[in-house]
Amino acid sequence: MDEQEIRDEPPPILGAWRRVYLFVLIYLAALIVLFYAFTVYFAP
Repeated sequence: MDEQEIRDEPPPILGAWRRVYLFVLIYLAALIVLFYAFTVYFAP
C-alpha cells in the first residue's frame, strides 16, 4: 500500500480556512457586543 500525501481541501465557503476562522471570530465578537448592548439597554 502506497502512502499518499494528504492535502487539505479548501472549505466549501470563503475559499480559505483563514477566512473562515476570521469570519467566525468577527461573528462572535459582534454577538458579544450585541448582547452587551441589549443588557445595558434593558437593565432596570
